[in-house]
Amino acid sequence: MLLLSAPFDAAAVRPPRALVGGCGQVLLVVGPVAALGVALEGVDPAWGGLGHALAAGSLQAGLLAIGWLVATGAGRGWRAPVSRLGITTVGATLIARLGQWGPLAFVLIPLMLIREARGRVAIGAVGFCGARPIHALTGTVAGGFIGAHLLVTASLTLGYHVHVSSLTVYLGALAYDVGANVLSAEWLFRGALFTAVWRRSAFWPAATATTALAILRYLLDPALPTAAEARAGAVFYLGLVGLTACALRAWSGSLLPGYLAGLAFFAAYRMLTP
Repeated sequence: MLLLSAPFDAAAVRPPRALVGGCGQVLLVVGPVAALGVALEGVDPAWGGLGHALAAGSLQAGLLAIGWLVATGAGRGWRAPVSRLGITTVGATLIARLGQWGPLAFVLIPLMLIREARGRVAIGAVGFCGARPIHALTGTVAGGFIGAHLLVTASLTLGYHVHVSSLTVYLGALAYDVGANVLSAEWLFRGALFTAVWRRSAFWPAATATTALAILRYLLDPALPTAAEARAGAVFYLGLVGLTACALRAWSGSLLPGYLAGLAFFAAYRMLTP
């Protein structure tokens, strides 16, 4: 049965103390590691971006960890799977900087998440499951349409060009989307948080709140262009992608269609060149 028709759960109003404490522990680990990465990058550029990778990897690990805690309610034994996910995420992000084929390491992150989620009922309840082909196809087409609209709009109004200067760099960016960027967004915002808020309210409040949080996450990303018009466009298009992913989650009961929509959108976005 779709969560859209699920009754309001009056018993689940406040997050349990274990969840709040678990999120605090995650932040206490992620914060210093990210700060160390930023410091290393600022001290010596000769590190070849490893400092930036350490910071980015730790932040992605934090998003996955908080998603795990929200999805499972920070039940007993959460530290082991969260630690393995975190180590895999940071390690893959560092390896991605080491050579031309390094970004292939990002594939390890979803594989580890699948391994850890196997057999856990709470994880399946947030939509971490397969989808029917029609749902997957609809997600891909929807994301591709939004991405194509972005390309046309940015090229006509903002002076951007649709161009891939380096196939290796482009595929590396897509690998990052597959294993970290889009994965963590779907897992945390459309999976764990959307499901938790939906159980307490209704579809539109849940979709709006979690989409706003996802947009805020991207606006805080230093890799995003700083121009005002670029950020305004990011809010609009990421909002469309987020709401579409929430609708796909409601329709299919799975995160996969929204994940495919996000990948299709970012596959187009990566083609934009100022």
